[in-house]
Amino acid sequence: MRKFLNANTAGFLAFLLIAAITVAGCVPPVPAASNGPGPGQAQEQDLAVIKPTPQGMVNTVLGPVSPDQLGQVLVHEHFVFSRAGWYADATVAPYDRGAAMQAGLNACLLARAAGINTVIDATPNDCGRDPELYRGLSRKTLMNIICSTGLYYEKGGAPGYWEAKAQLGQDISKMMAELFIKEIREGIGTTGIRAGVIKVASSETITPYEEAVFKAAVTAQKATGAPIITHTQGPGPGIAQADLFIREGADLKKVMIGHVSNNADIGYHQAIIERGLNVGFDQLGLNYIPDEQNVRNIADLCKRGYADRIMLSQDTVNYWLGRSLVEDAPPQVTEAISNWKIDHVARNILPALKEAGVTDAQIGKMMIDNPRNLFMGISQ
Repeated sequence: MRKFLNANTAGFLAFLLIAAITVAGCVPPVPAASNGPGPGQAQEQDLAVIKPTPQGMVNTVLGPVSPDQLGQVLVHEHFVFSRAGWYADATVAPYDRGAAMQAGLNACLLARAAGINTVIDATPNDCGRDPELYRGLSRKTLMNIICSTGLYYEKGGAPGYWEAKAQLGQDISKMMAELFIKEIREGIGTTGIRAGVIKVASSETITPYEEAVFKAAVTAQKATGAPIITHTQGPGPGIAQADLFIREGADLKKVMIGHVSNNADIGYHQAIIERGLNVGFDQLGLNYIPDEQNVRNIADLCKRGYADRIMLSQDTVNYWLGRSLVEDAPPQVTEAISNWKIDHVARNILPALKEAGVTDAQIGKMMIDNPRNLFMGISQ
């Protein structure tokens, strides 16, 4: 497995993320898609007669599907993404949906060829989410795609709208919960596409704004049964996130603390798991902690009996919104993230885990059973 450079500065990390746009352009176009739903894929709903999601079913961008039909799941990816504010630069760098569609088609082709059946797009409302793009991708590739509702962490998202209301004494957590619930139950805007997961995020230290978002997520989870997945900014906020979910009474079986792959301390991972939550090693292929270390940690956690609490993904961005800085990235950055692709887990990480002693049954738990159980609220 490729040895990665160690990135310790925020500037270098930013370059890593921007440089990932090269991934979207390095694969061939996708051939014409077949018609009709594939095995395990939702039958697309007529937007004029959308019915309530049946209990126990999962909202995909084409309609409800049984959790048992999700197959192998990537729990945290992005078909389009940018931090809030990219739209202020849209005169110079407008959104090219055609290019985004081609990048997404390429990504879905790679993922399907590697055995992936379902992708959770973890883009929150304030970071360029495009549900109709996801619906088009699902139609063309027969990939189950699950769209998120939620808000990003304070410095990366768009808190100004909400904070202005909070300054006037309005209960923004209640308002956010209303938004999340409506997007899960009724649909996003006028698209008829229902969100299937709630995505929230926090800084290294959870801010009051972020706490309001997390409380809203728990309220929405209680109302809809939707699972919650998180972004952790930096290596350490996962435990604080877990404790906040516990205080608010969340269904912990339906919560996954994300980006634990950014922390090399297995005690950190175990502390979250022992609180009753799931963890996502979901930035594999990035350069925070070398993949070799994450493989060792995952294998060690499996040996300790925690395979039923782990999920895997890469957090890839297949189309970056706004102005590209890729031409300014130093060559070592592109080299460092050369494996940051949507099929990296399936092609490279899973074989490495097997070499480290992880069994096929344990891999099945991490890729199939645990994502399914996240939606069902089951703890094995």
